[in-house]
Amino acid sequence: MKLKFTYHRWYFLIVALLSFSACTERIDIELDSTPGRLVVEGAVTTDFLRHHVDLSITSDYFSNEPAPPVRDALVELSFGNESMILSEDEAVPGRYKAAIAFSGIPGTSYKLDISQLDMDQDGEEEHYHASGTMPGGPELEHIELRYYSTPVISGYAVFMYASHPPEQRDWFGFKLIKNSDMLTDSLMKYTVLSDDLFDSGYFPGMPVGYLSDDDPRQAIHSGDTVTFELNCIEQAYYNFVTEAQLEINAKYPLFSGPPANVISNIDNGAMGIFAVYSIQRSSLIVE
Repeated sequence: MKLKFTYHRWYFLIVALLSFSACTERIDIELDSTPGRLVVEGAVTTDFLRHHVDLSITSDYFSNEPAPPVRDALVELSFGNESMILSEDEAVPGRYKAAIAFSGIPGTSYKLDISQLDMDQDGEEEHYHASGTMPGGPELEHIELRYYSTPVISGYAVFMYASHPPEQRDWFGFKLIKNSDMLTDSLMKYTVLSDDLFDSGYFPGMPVGYLSDDDPRQAIHSGDTVTFELNCIEQAYYNFVTEAQLEINAKYPLFSGPPANVISNIDNGAMGIFAVYSIQRSSLIVE
């Protein structure tokens, strides 16, 4: 009986090992090349600067090259009774900049028109459009830092105090800056929020970020300046960021749907986003 038991034990062990090796077998998937689509990345904010729009072309899934820039397009920005042509930046291919610096105005609608392109190479010129109305948003009063120390993590939590019209629905974006270093330097680090949970008209010390002692970029020392940036964004930009972050994050194939293109506010089948939002900032110096 003992010999029989040992035989079966080794038999099942060998079968299990063969099963695991079969699960790791490499499978090459051939994906067809598809025609490139226009990708738009641009914004108009209340900051006084030469606002710009970046144009590029989608690449194949397995391409290891940067997205090709779009050259020689006609990019026009209009708002109110004004209209301006964005000229291509010679130093940055595919970037189209306003001729002069200006500040966006809350309540104003901005329209983006892109033409002189033939993305599908069919000989016919294509036009792309996007628009947005700049929100006003709440009034940012000040920020506060509170230090937390636990056996696992330690650092400063950043809290925001702001007044907000209770009858107005808004969407927000949060950014953190330490001295001159923009810590929120990628889409995955950009926090967006709807005000559905805040109907009282006031944000009484709402947590909006964390600066860890374990990260050299985030660690705070005496004399450092911490700046919080509050973006009041449109719902279209909020939806774009949340969907993009959902697609970028790791998924469990057994419980999630297939990948999908992120929703865009650019028409005619283009991808990307044209964002219009107001900015408020509050800073403090750490003593």
